[in-house]
Amino acid sequence: MASNIQTEKKPLWHSGLSLPALLAAALWLGGAYLLMTHVIDGRNANSVQRAAQQVADQQAAQLGSFFAAQQQKLANFQPAQTSSIASATGQTALQFFTPEQLQVGTGRPPLNFALVDLLKRSLEQPPKPEFLRDSNNQWRLYHARTHGEGALLASQPFTAFERVLSELDQRIGHIQIQQQFLDGPPQDLWRSPVHPAGGDAASAAVAGSYLKVSFTPSTAFAADHSIAVGWIYGAALIGLLASLFGLWKTVPADGGAAPWEKSARSGRTPVKKGLSKDDLAPKPNPSAPAVAEGAPTTAAAAPKLEETSRRDLMRTPSTDIPQHVFRAYDIRGIAGEEINEPFAYQLGRALGTIALQSGEKLLLIGRDGRNSSELLRDCLIEGILESGCDAVDLGLIPSPVLYFACAKGKNTSSGVMVTASHNPADYNGFKIVMNGRPLADEKLIQLRALMQSGQFASGEASNSQQDVRDAYIDEIFNDVALAGQPRIVIDAGNGATSELAPELFEQLGCAVDTLYCEVDGNFPNHAPDPSRPENLQDLIARVKGEAADLGIALDGDGDRVTLVTASGRIVWADQLVMLLARDILARNPGSDIVFDVKSTRALANLVTQYGGRPIMWKTGHAPMKEKMLETGALLGGELSGHIFIKDRWYGFDDGVYAAARILEIMALREQTLDELLESLPLMVNTPEILLPVAEQDKFALIDRLRAEGQFEQADLNTIDGLRIEFADGWGLVRASNTTAALTLRFEADDETALARIRDQIAQQLQKIDPTLVLP
Repeated sequence: MASNIQTEKKPLWHSGLSLPALLAAALWLGGAYLLMTHVIDGRNANSVQRAAQQVADQQAAQLGSFFAAQQQKLANFQPAQTSSIASATGQTALQFFTPEQLQVGTGRPPLNFALVDLLKRSLEQPPKPEFLRDSNNQWRLYHARTHGEGALLASQPFTAFERVLSELDQRIGHIQIQQQFLDGPPQDLWRSPVHPAGGDAASAAVAGSYLKVSFTPSTAFAADHSIAVGWIYGAALIGLLASLFGLWKTVPADGGAAPWEKSARSGRTPVKKGLSKDDLAPKPNPSAPAVAEGAPTTAAAAPKLEETSRRDLMRTPSTDIPQHVFRAYDIRGIAGEEINEPFAYQLGRALGTIALQSGEKLLLIGRDGRNSSELLRDCLIEGILESGCDAVDLGLIPSPVLYFACAKGKNTSSGVMVTASHNPADYNGFKIVMNGRPLADEKLIQLRALMQSGQFASGEASNSQQDVRDAYIDEIFNDVALAGQPRIVIDAGNGATSELAPELFEQLGCAVDTLYCEVDGNFPNHAPDPSRPENLQDLIARVKGEAADLGIALDGDGDRVTLVTASGRIVWADQLVMLLARDILARNPGSDIVFDVKSTRALANLVTQYGGRPIMWKTGHAPMKEKMLETGALLGGELSGHIFIKDRWYGFDDGVYAAARILEIMALREQTLDELLESLPLMVNTPEILLPVAEQDKFALIDRLRAEGQFEQADLNTIDGLRIEFADGWGLVRASNTTAALTLRFEADDETALARIRDQIAQQLQKIDPTLVLP
């Protein structure tokens, strides 16, 4: 008898395949992703970078051949006649100058500072060609060499160089040509059309010039030198399909349990798919004390009576506002006595009112690390909010970070910093920026009058918090370029830069050793004032002991800086301004440089020598900022450590940024700070001397010295206090705007003259007050 055989077909999918399929997909596709991100992407990036570097090297070699040919032509060229008036040979203009003619303004077209420098260097050794701007602000290529007893200057229009640039392959990526001198930033000369970037830029120096070629590969170039993503994920998909087929083969044709499901179906407790109503019932807590039914529950605790009383006291209007805490350019006094909670609250009401009247709807608030700053900040913000002005709390930050936020802010350019800067721990105060300018002088007097009157605006406002420290660090990181890994020691003096400064300089590539970089409002190690030599002794010892390249001392709120060289030499701020002025004026001849009356005489001479305009002005961060805004100066500084840089920065006083720029100059010139200082004029001077006097007497004493002092054969400068100028030196006596003291400084050509000037001024001081004895 024939038998009927029924063939059973296996289903294409089985319920038991779902979970294994998901796991297989996760393994294969996840593995492909990890392979791409951790292996292939890095290999591709390296491959593209190597190929891009080869292109950059080839392009640099092409350009180097051009300069070699130009130098050879100039070396073999013998002009028919020599004159400082330009004569044309094709596209090349030739001028000849004797050593006596190498001055600015000589010739036709006339020489400028840069061309004089190029020609002088050619008399010593053949210089590299340079691209400089002519009188029409167009780039020209200049060559110089000796010829007879003088120097020959050859120049060509930029179009001569563009012919060589047009031969570079611009289809494979973006090409940028930059010129960079040893002591200056890169200057853009030429750029090819922009392509979508497919990798990081590679650069190569052009031999025989100051040029650098930067090549950024296009996405097409990167694809040609990379393993395609499709290959990796395609292989992963094939592996996944093979795995799924293997799993499917193990599934029984009758739809029964898959092998991996059998143990789960053999009597184990089934997995609970959902929660029942009983599961949602509250479970008794055996450790909790029993509460009788109907027993009253405990209400939330009421505010403490003492806290309520304190807030009422804070809001109590007061006309007893000390006048002397309103100084020339900020507010400072004894915390808890002169600067207390009611003061901060009323100040907030007044500043919120002023901000609204001036068109600002928002104030930025920062504080330093003093013990009283957090409470004063809270009271200040409460007053601002009750005036109807919004507030943004930036937290514990250095003052320059607040200034940075005001400079970059889209919704406001006004803010308040709770700080007493370099003053002792028992002081506190407020630095105020309104519409991008410091609130100072008469405006502070008007502020006090408003606080006394109590005629404040009222309204509803909001308070929020924001952290701008990373944005500040990123901005400096993208601006300052350092070479190598300089070893530095940072002494933050337990102030507000204790965390930020080490983080910034580590990101810049420095090896950082920290000293007193823990925020402590008691300032247990030394006063937060880097302008006093006694506060720098630990830093000097650490720098020398660690063989560091540089020591950086910052004040309590980070707007002052003093540096220490590798040999332990203290570098005062006026010397730092000289180094910065030389660097900035090399790129910006004719710029104004502002400095205070305490600064060295050599600073004005150096600024003039390098083609700048020196401007002496009053001491103080607010007067200096106002003078820089008035004159458009690119640099300002005062002896106490406030340095204001408008070149590539925002013009406010910033100790951290100033230190970074000095490190950049050291890197560009490949010199230590000791070596840089040796190139500056040498004068004999004293540090800043503080002579304690009563707060209410200090300005009257200066007025008497002006009226009664006998200074024969001396010129008197009364911009700020009294600066007595002699032929061989000078002395200064002025009233400090931040402490109860007279500030003095002396400088001369030699020690003998310094002692004479010091004694003469000391005698005149004792004539008006016998208790005024110099230390």
